[in-house]
Amino acid sequence: MKRIAHGVALIALAIAVVLGTMRAGLWNPSYEEVKATQATTPSTFEKVGTANLHMRDEGPRGGPVIVMLHSSMTNLREWDAWADALTDKYRVIRFDWPPYGLSTDSAPSTGMPGIVTLLEKVVAQKGVDRFAIVATSSGSTIATLYAARHPDQVTALALSALPLEAPPPTDFSQLMWAMIWTHETLVPNYYPRAYYRQSLSELYGKPERLTDETVDWYYQTNTIPGGFARVKEYWEANKKAVWAKGAAGDAAKVTAPILLQWGDRDPVLPKALAAKAVTQFKAAKVDLIHYPDVGHYPMLELPADTARDLRQWFDKVLK
Repeated sequence: MKRIAHGVALIALAIAVVLGTMRAGLWNPSYEEVKATQATTPSTFEKVGTANLHMRDEGPRGGPVIVMLHSSMTNLREWDAWADALTDKYRVIRFDWPPYGLSTDSAPSTGMPGIVTLLEKVVAQKGVDRFAIVATSSGSTIATLYAARHPDQVTALALSALPLEAPPPTDFSQLMWAMIWTHETLVPNYYPRAYYRQSLSELYGKPERLTDETVDWYYQTNTIPGGFARVKEYWEANKKAVWAKGAAGDAAKVTAPILLQWGDRDPVLPKALAAKAVTQFKAAKVDLIHYPDVGHYPMLELPADTARDLRQWFDKVLK
């Protein structure tokens, strides 16, 4: 019995040490470490208002302009495959919008409306008057808000996994909820790499499509010191700024042509919301493509097929 008790005590001590060092931030990669691996060519950093933005601006300067807005908890790496499929003809501008990725902002977050204002400053600084927007998840909501506010600027919207109201609770596994509880209760400054592998696997339609590279950049860019506090500030602002009323009213004002690419196995935004979104864009022509075995990230899970569909649509509407 003494041996068992001693063993249990050692295990408890080891767990306490691990959690304690995680809580102290000793496991987090530094900003400079992440920058060295993620901000490679053709990345630049540009000062826009109070923000310092990690950005990639690629493709012919005379080509039609496409701006890409990533989802929450991701960054501009989400668009690697789609950008590669477009930049021979189109000028593609993508950036990490704060609080995500390598971008920073010294001003307090105001949620999605603040990103709309930031996008206004980005395109003005770039000298871009007319452009299409590619966006996914919360980035799609931001794109909808922007298009409703600037119908004269937005030539087309290509959206995936679009929430026009606060998403319903996600049916994660017990393991995921245990990891989330541990983070929120005991280790608010850190998630291990295993968490990102598990969460992405549950958000994919086919987990075997998840690559180690995606897990690595997800882990690195989301565990930069101070990142979780900035995300919490953003979410609290967002609940008041957007999710209290939703964005369906804004969707009804959009007049630009729209492509919706929807993963039918999305556990965050079920496929029934796709048909609902089509009716909410009352003043726009909407083309809807379903991917039966894809989850929340079409551009990551099925990059070649979804990029082909996106390119064909843009070649048709941006003549």
